[in-house]
Amino acid sequence: MTERVFVVDDEVEIVEIVAFNLRSEGYDVKEFTSGNALINDLLNETEFPQLIILDVMMEGINGFDVCNKLRSDNRFSHIPIIFLTAKSNENERIMGLESGGDDYITKPFAIKELLLRVNNVLKRNRPTHPHQNTIQYKNLTIHKESHQVAINNSPIKLTKTEYNLLLLFFENPKRYFTRDEILNHIRNDNNQITERAIDVHIQRLRKKLNQYKEAISTYSGVGYGFFPK
Repeated sequence: MTERVFVVDDEVEIVEIVAFNLRSEGYDVKEFTSGNALINDLLNETEFPQLIILDVMMEGINGFDVCNKLRSDNRFSHIPIIFLTAKSNENERIMGLESGGDDYITKPFAIKELLLRVNNVLKRNRPTHPHQNTIQYKNLTIHKESHQVAINNSPIKLTKTEYNLLLLFFENPKRYFTRDEILNHIRNDNNQITERAIDVHIQRLRKKLNQYKEAISTYSGVGYGFFPK
């Protein structure tokens, strides 16, 4: 899956330079020139970025306030943020990290350093299990070869559709799937399944997951995803 990076800066030239170099590295990039534009876009997104590069000093809402808003919303609180700013004193760095930033880069910056920091932050947040035979979340285990799921080493019985839903979510953590995307993924299980029926399958799956039911989050009006608690 191509990793998405959002770049936010009120200096158009910086946005273009950063975006160009990120695209050259294979990232899917979206550009913004204000914090409000970013927030409005996120509210209408169904596939969120894996990283946001965020300027601090912008007209309107500044980067620290944008970060605070995102960190206070469960839909976006998981998204890593790298601050990109001309402010280089220690207090500003501490403020950036305390507001929820994952890294802090000062202007002027070297493109190579920026790309290295981007990769380092993304690497820390990449799931490590999609190509492994076993997925582990706390005491819940998915055995991909046998299609078995266990909680506290006790097997739980899932239908094929429920298993494939669980696998879809757990192999793609911190991402919401629309009902249409889910439908396309599991349609081979049952050609008669409808978007409305997806909600029923999710409800049954959650019930079987018992204490881990909250791991499958609902984005009202959009869809579902696995967000580790």
